[in-house]
Amino acid sequence: MNFQAYTLIITYFMAALGLSAVWLIEAIEAPFIIAVAAVVLLTLAFNIKRRRVIPGFLWNILAIFVFVFFIADYLMISGELITAASRFLTILLALKLFDLNRNRDHVMVFALVFFQILASAASTVSPFFMAILSLFIIGSIWALIIFNMKKDFQDASPKEGAFPGIAFGAPFFIGVIVISVFSILITFLLFLIIPRMEMGFFERKTMNTVKVTGFSDRVDLGAIGPVKQDATVIMRVGLSTKGMPKEPLYFRGMALDHYDGKGWSKTLRAQTLVRKDPGGVFDLGGMDGMPLEQSILLEPLDTEVIFAASNVAALEGPFPGLWLDASGSVRLPSPPYSRIEYRALSMLSPIRQDGGPPLPEYLDTSFLRTNPGDSRMERLAYLISNGLESEMEKASAIEKYLKTNYTYTLSPPQHDGAAGPLDNFLFYSKQGYCEHYATAMALLLRINGIPARVVTGFLQGDWNEHGNYFIVRQQDAHSWVEAYIKGEGWRRFDPTPSSGIMPHKPSALGLYLDLLKWRWNRYIIHFSFTDQRKLAVQIEGAGSGVFQNLRLYVKGTRSVGQAHTPRIFFIILAVSLGLILLWRIKGRSSAASRTPAFYIEMLKVLKKKGITKKADETPLEFAERTGNIRVKRVTEAFQLARYGGGAIRGKELDRIKAAIEELKRRA
Repeated sequence: MNFQAYTLIITYFMAALGLSAVWLIEAIEAPFIIAVAAVVLLTLAFNIKRRRVIPGFLWNILAIFVFVFFIADYLMISGELITAASRFLTILLALKLFDLNRNRDHVMVFALVFFQILASAASTVSPFFMAILSLFIIGSIWALIIFNMKKDFQDASPKEGAFPGIAFGAPFFIGVIVISVFSILITFLLFLIIPRMEMGFFERKTMNTVKVTGFSDRVDLGAIGPVKQDATVIMRVGLSTKGMPKEPLYFRGMALDHYDGKGWSKTLRAQTLVRKDPGGVFDLGGMDGMPLEQSILLEPLDTEVIFAASNVAALEGPFPGLWLDASGSVRLPSPPYSRIEYRALSMLSPIRQDGGPPLPEYLDTSFLRTNPGDSRMERLAYLISNGLESEMEKASAIEKYLKTNYTYTLSPPQHDGAAGPLDNFLFYSKQGYCEHYATAMALLLRINGIPARVVTGFLQGDWNEHGNYFIVRQQDAHSWVEAYIKGEGWRRFDPTPSSGIMPHKPSALGLYLDLLKWRWNRYIIHFSFTDQRKLAVQIEGAGSGVFQNLRLYVKGTRSVGQAHTPRIFFIILAVSLGLILLWRIKGRSSAASRTPAFYIEMLKVLKKKGITKKADETPLEFAERTGNIRVKRVTEAFQLARYGGGAIRGKELDRIKAAIEELKRRA
């Protein structure tokens, strides 16, 4: 195989990595990548036949047109610098593959791929990026060695066909992989050691924002239904406790207080700005209940609402401040434009204390005065609560009535005689989803004089037992009711039948793949200075324990059973030192054996005649300087044995020895 084949293989290998990196950028459409990949395959056919497709002047003109497209893309299409630059680099890559005539053309391809990977690094948090980066490092080392040897060989032997094909055999590629893996491990170690600077250079909109429904100041009845079949991940919630909680978790979002017959809105807008305490924690007020710590990784959403298990008491995260309203809803100053990670402490309890008595807005039923079905709704409310005295009994009765007399469905039939969606649900179809149940219960409670509000959020979603966290998706969006019970406070009620909140059963493979994403985001993308500090403390604690055991063992103050661990440590330490020593001895001997004896003998012969190889000279450069055909012949055999893994035996070895003997005899 000649150099042309090697350079084509490595160049298209790198181009494939560049396209894969751009594929990870969520803002780049798949059809664009597929179209460019088809063009790249077309260029391969032309390069195999060594056809010059794009003249130099035409390439420069096309590059200018592509740059103009990049400006237009940034200003009028995408509006994102990284997205537009990624398309620009990808198109340039495809065009450049039509023009591979010189070494610098290949180098330019490698440069374009490097910038594609750089753009991907700023735009994706996929764990597959690490694989692409690792392969890029390996490919870069391959390319550097191949092009350097190509240059040396072409300088010494202009005929490319004379290049020994065995030079880039399995030992060469395996050796490069080993060196590359070692380099990656060193890089990863530096990643863990170098102090993290949470400067937020890339805290910007780098991914498609997930559009969530039900978390604005206005939510129309029926808006949540369409998203109940959307499997888009909203957040992942790791728990401090081991195992799945016995009771379902409700991740609270927005509380709405006013219903106008068509939808809910938020009229109570008073908010309090909460700032971090000296410990970096947002104190949202103490509550009674069982504490639950959560580590939440939230996707970039188009809402500023912060989600956590109900009754959140404290938050810790990279926020300058938080807004807290009277209903307990927590908001960011602006929607998150990238993934954010934060920690939350919630007090698990169906009751929350929001301060004083509820405001009159939570009893508002003014829409009934203009609704033709108002009398039927009032009669139903009084019928359900007839004979019940306490507010708790009435609320429980309404919850039970809706659960047992209505059917859950995502596509409820519509009847022409209904005055609105709520009237259709209660008296005609008697079918609906969580929004219908929550709205009906809130209004039936208000008719009975019990303050109530509708709350939107998410149910706990899929439990990943491998990572001890919940996968919360768009389809887990949910609505429930909070009613103010005198003497208790705001109590949560969920009138939706259990058929509407059944957990999903993802595949084992899906859970493992999601665990990979969770670990990657948690320990690589969001690896912080706090994580470094915890890791350092753990290492220091483990190290001090080992050395303390060693000191006690040396002093003889530990019993046989207690000294078992230090003995194992000594054994491991001794074996490790022995292996290192053996490796160094073997490395020195093998390093010396890599240079064949005949080449060393030739260098000694030439040195006696006053011809010495310079330290900065390659073997081919030295042979070319001597101008001796015998020296060139011995050097070619040396390169074959040294770099190609070939053994010089038989007649070939006899010819080399004869050439060296001839060098001894001649001046």
